[in-house]
Amino acid sequence: MFKVKDPEKALKAIALFRYALAALFLLLALLRPEKLLFGGLGILALLMARSGYCPLVRR
Repeated sequence: MFKVKDPEKALKAIALFRYALAALFLLLALLRPEKLLFGGLGILALLMARSGYCPLVRR
């Protein structure tokens, strides 16, 4: 667990990173033959970004 000075800012940065990761995985799902793998990872990253779940940042 990490104690940060501004937890809301840290959680926003993590969510932004997860949105970018979801976009990358969904783009790879369109371009690569492993569509189910990258599609599942993209949806998982998108759901994690939407929920704001992050057990490592102490609020």
